[in-house]
Amino acid sequence: MKRIINIICLSVLSLFITSCNKELITPYDNPFFYIHLNQASSVNIQSTRNETVDYNVYFSTKMQYDPITLKYDVIVGNGLQEGVDFELVSTTKELVFKPGYFEMPISIRWKSNPIDPAKDNTVTIKLISNDKNITIGLPGPDKNQSEFKIVKI
Repeated sequence: MKRIINIICLSVLSLFITSCNKELITPYDNPFFYIHLNQASSVNIQSTRNETVDYNVYFSTKMQYDPITLKYDVIVGNGLQEGVDFELVSTTKELVFKPGYFEMPISIRWKSNPIDPAKDNTVTIKLISNDKNITIGLPGPDKNQSEFKIVKI
Protein backbone atom coordinates (compact mmCIF):
# COMPACT_ATOMS: atom_id res chain seq x y z
CA MET A 1 0.00 0.00 0.00
CA LYS A 2 2.82 2.34 0.90
CA ARG A 3 4.52 1.57 -2.38
CA ILE A 4 1.39 2.44 -4.39
CA ILE A 5 1.06 5.79 -2.59
CA ASN A 6 4.74 6.57 -3.29
CA ILE A 7 4.30 5.74 -6.99
CA ILE A 8 1.20 7.94 -7.22
CA CYS A 9 2.96 10.83 -5.44
CA LEU A 10 6.00 10.54 -7.74
CA SER A 11 3.76 10.43 -10.81
CA VAL A 12 1.83 13.54 -9.74
CA LEU A 13 5.06 15.34 -8.82
CA SER A 14 6.67 14.52 -12.17
CA LEU A 15 3.52 15.70 -13.96
CA PHE A 16 3.74 19.07 -12.17
CA ILE A 17 7.45 19.45 -12.88
CA THR A 18 7.11 18.74 -16.60
CA SER A 19 4.06 20.98 -17.03
CA CYS A 20 5.61 23.99 -15.27
CA ASN A 21 7.91 24.84 -18.18
CA LYS A 22 5.29 24.65 -20.91
CA GLU A 23 3.71 27.69 -22.55
CA LEU A 24 5.73 30.32 -20.73
CA ILE A 25 5.04 33.75 -22.16
CA THR A 26 8.15 35.70 -22.97
CA PRO A 27 7.54 39.35 -22.06
CA TYR A 28 8.12 42.03 -24.68
CA ASP A 29 11.28 43.61 -23.39
CA ASN A 30 12.34 45.86 -26.27
CA PRO A 31 12.24 49.64 -25.85
CA PHE A 32 9.99 51.85 -27.99
CA PHE A 33 8.88 55.48 -28.41
CA TYR A 34 5.24 56.50 -28.82
CA ILE A 35 3.00 59.56 -28.67
CA HIS A 36 -0.63 59.85 -27.55
CA LEU A 37 -3.04 61.88 -25.46
CA ASN A 38 -5.30 59.82 -23.19
CA GLN A 39 -4.56 56.70 -25.28
CA ALA A 40 -5.87 58.43 -28.43
CA SER A 41 -3.84 59.08 -31.58
CA SER A 42 -5.76 62.25 -32.44
CA VAL A 43 -7.48 65.14 -30.74
CA ASN A 44 -9.73 68.06 -31.76
CA ILE A 45 -9.02 71.59 -30.57
CA GLN A 46 -11.16 74.71 -30.91
CA SER A 47 -10.08 77.38 -33.39
CA THR A 48 -10.52 79.92 -30.57
CA ARG A 49 -7.98 78.19 -28.35
CA ASN A 50 -5.23 80.57 -27.27
CA GLU A 51 -2.73 78.72 -25.05
CA THR A 52 0.35 76.50 -25.05
CA VAL A 53 -0.24 72.75 -24.94
CA ASP A 54 2.32 69.99 -24.32
CA TYR A 55 2.01 66.79 -26.35
CA ASN A 56 4.14 64.17 -24.60
CA VAL A 57 6.33 61.61 -26.30
CA TYR A 58 6.87 58.52 -24.16
CA PHE A 59 9.82 56.15 -23.97
CA SER A 60 8.91 52.67 -22.74
CA THR A 61 12.08 50.95 -21.57
CA LYS A 62 14.24 49.87 -18.71
CA MET A 63 16.68 52.46 -17.40
CA GLN A 64 18.99 53.68 -20.19
CA TYR A 65 22.42 55.07 -19.35
CA ASP A 66 23.12 56.93 -22.58
CA PRO A 67 21.16 59.89 -23.94
CA ILE A 68 18.98 59.07 -26.94
CA THR A 69 18.00 61.64 -29.57
CA LEU A 70 14.57 61.23 -31.16
CA LYS A 71 13.76 63.13 -34.35
CA TYR A 72 10.21 64.12 -35.25
CA ASP A 73 8.46 66.04 -37.98
CA VAL A 74 5.47 68.37 -37.90
CA ILE A 75 3.19 68.08 -40.93
CA VAL A 76 0.78 70.98 -41.41
CA GLY A 77 -2.41 70.68 -43.46
CA ASN A 78 -3.22 73.26 -46.13
CA GLY A 79 -5.79 75.00 -43.90
CA LEU A 80 -3.35 76.06 -41.17
CA GLN A 81 -0.28 78.29 -41.14
CA GLU A 82 2.55 78.28 -38.65
CA GLY A 83 2.79 81.73 -37.06
CA VAL A 84 -0.88 82.46 -37.75
CA ASP A 85 -2.76 79.47 -36.28
CA PHE A 86 -0.01 78.05 -34.06
CA GLU A 87 3.68 78.25 -33.16
CA LEU A 88 6.09 75.46 -32.32
CA VAL A 89 7.69 76.43 -29.03
CA SER A 90 10.85 74.35 -29.49
CA THR A 91 13.34 75.51 -32.10
CA THR A 92 14.57 72.04 -33.11
CA LYS A 93 12.66 68.97 -34.15
CA GLU A 94 14.59 66.70 -31.80
CA LEU A 95 14.00 65.45 -28.28
CA VAL A 96 16.90 64.24 -26.14
CA PHE A 97 15.95 61.56 -23.64
CA LYS A 98 18.65 61.75 -20.97
CA PRO A 99 19.11 58.84 -18.54
CA GLY A 100 16.06 58.60 -16.30
CA TYR A 101 13.75 60.56 -18.64
CA PHE A 102 10.79 58.59 -19.96
CA GLU A 103 8.61 61.38 -21.36
CA MET A 104 9.38 64.63 -23.13
CA PRO A 105 6.97 67.33 -24.34
CA ILE A 106 6.50 68.84 -27.77
CA SER A 107 4.94 72.23 -27.05
CA ILE A 108 2.60 74.03 -29.42
CA ARG A 109 1.27 77.52 -28.76
CA TRP A 110 -2.21 77.69 -30.30
CA LYS A 111 -3.48 81.02 -31.58
CA SER A 112 -7.10 82.02 -31.92
CA ASN A 113 -7.78 82.27 -35.64
CA PRO A 114 -10.82 81.33 -37.74
CA ILE A 115 -10.46 78.32 -40.04
CA ASP A 116 -11.83 77.30 -43.42
CA PRO A 117 -13.73 74.04 -42.77
CA ALA A 118 -13.25 72.98 -46.41
CA LYS A 119 -9.46 72.74 -45.93
CA ASP A 120 -7.20 70.31 -44.08
CA ASN A 121 -6.92 71.95 -40.65
CA THR A 122 -4.55 69.45 -39.10
CA VAL A 123 -1.14 69.41 -37.49
CA THR A 124 0.45 65.97 -37.33
CA ILE A 125 3.43 65.20 -35.11
CA LYS A 126 5.26 62.22 -36.61
CA LEU A 127 8.06 60.40 -34.79
CA ILE A 128 10.73 59.74 -37.43
CA SER A 129 13.92 58.13 -36.09
CA ASN A 130 16.41 57.96 -33.25
CA ASP A 131 20.13 57.46 -32.89
CA LYS A 132 19.84 54.01 -31.24
CA ASN A 133 17.51 52.40 -33.81
CA ILE A 134 14.80 51.89 -31.17
CA THR A 135 11.28 51.00 -32.34
CA ILE A 136 8.98 53.93 -33.11
CA GLY A 137 5.31 53.39 -32.26
CA LEU A 138 3.71 50.59 -30.30
CA PRO A 139 5.13 47.13 -30.98
CA GLY A 140 3.48 45.38 -33.87
CA PRO A 141 3.16 45.76 -37.62
CA ASP A 142 0.80 48.77 -37.47
CA LYS A 143 3.21 51.00 -35.51
CA ASN A 144 0.24 52.61 -33.72
CA GLN A 145 0.94 55.84 -31.85
CA SER A 146 3.95 56.69 -34.02
CA GLU A 147 2.16 59.87 -35.02
CA PHE A 148 -0.35 62.19 -33.40
CA LYS A 149 -2.94 64.23 -35.31
CA ILE A 150 -4.38 67.49 -33.99
CA VAL A 151 -7.47 68.80 -35.79
CA LYS A 152 -8.37 72.45 -35.36
CA ILE A 153 -12.17 72.82 -35.52
